[in-house]
Amino acid sequence: MVDNSLFETCTAIILAGGSAKRMGEDKRFLKVKNENLLERQVRVLKKYFPKIIISANDPEKLEYLNLPVVKDENEGKGPLEGLTSVLSASTTEHNFVIAVDIPQFDIELVKKMQTHLPHSSAVIPVCVDGKQEPLFAFYDRACIPIFREALNNDERAIHRALKRCPVYYYPMQGETPIKNLNHQEDYESFIDGINSH
Repeated sequence: MVDNSLFETCTAIILAGGSAKRMGEDKRFLKVKNENLLERQVRVLKKYFPKIIISANDPEKLEYLNLPVVKDENEGKGPLEGLTSVLSASTTEHNFVIAVDIPQFDIELVKKMQTHLPHSSAVIPVCVDGKQEPLFAFYDRACIPIFREALNNDERAIHRALKRCPVYYYPMQGETPIKNLNHQEDYESFIDGINSH
């Protein structure tokens, strides 16, 4: 049994509402052995988090997972809208957010990030190359009014909205890099890696 006491006061949020134009098919249902990408993520997160919410605008397709699925309050406004809507639906102050196309993650990194929550409204990892990962991050509900104001001003970029929040940018060093499956070749490479183990 995995010890998930660290995350008892957190909700895990899966952002699963992207259009996936670059992949050419719905990323959520890409097969990974005997499950799809979304099912795999749910299974892994359930080991650590007592609550899971999915952000998606087609809840009828995801009913079989028996998890809350939250639609964007205003559709067509991108990831910041999805993030804000699902944070509003969460019942916990702290929330760990992960995009559905991040198939593997280091739980030790997540634990290290969480330690900075008491002093910040968001904890965002920064890769060695300086790239920020706002879709693999912790967010407090305190971000909601700031994000909503940004959206009302037609600002849709998460990184710009974050400039108004107290954010801790976690510098990644020895941790496993965070990889998204954006293109077909990313997916094929990931599957080859899984099959070789």
